[in-house]
Amino acid sequence: MNEQYYILVDGEQTGPYTFKELIEKELDLHTRIMAPSADTWQDACDVPELYEYFREQGYHFPTEDNLASYWWRLLAFLIDSFLLSFVVSFSIPILNSKGVTHINLKDFDPSKISVHDATIIQAIFYILLLFYNAIGEASVMKGTLGKRICGLAVVDQDGDGISLPVALFRTLGKILSIYLWGLGTFSIFWTDGKQGLHDILAKTYVVRKNV
Repeated sequence: MNEQYYILVDGEQTGPYTFKELIEKELDLHTRIMAPSADTWQDACDVPELYEYFREQGYHFPTEDNLASYWWRLLAFLIDSFLLSFVVSFSIPILNSKGVTHINLKDFDPSKISVHDATIIQAIFYILLLFYNAIGEASVMKGTLGKRICGLAVVDQDGDGISLPVALFRTLGKILSIYLWGLGTFSIFWTDGKQGLHDILAKTYVVRKNV
């Protein structure tokens, strides 16, 4: 088998290398490579035999096999919502003491909560969700605690993590989808990349890391 790979460095071709020698070169996603099976230069992230190498480096390319389903993503969201609800509940006594809300936690009855108090609690939840999601997805975890528990990661088209501005933009789109009765998330069922509206806007994908 012809196992000769070439690398383009500053416009100069170097090589040939065996596959073992190639992966010792500390490749990045956009290293230009001429593979034995190709007749043109490719980014390293587009060479199939390097997928496992990059996966070991923490990259997770979105493929048909590892894209997260709607149900995995819903489970992660429910876990995160459960965690955030605890934070919100701890904030209520503080808000009560400041006169911002008047919620009786001892004899709490959701049917009796005022519109004002409900709006305040909803706003707090969305603000927490915005920063919690964005910081988690822009971190080395590439996701929230709920996503980590479910083995999910948010990546760009190259399988790399996303920046904080992109994560904030993505989460704003997600909040909009939630506010519109979750309609923006239904596109996960029919888009090729299983992307919600917020993923399409931010050009992101959610993948299962253990697949």
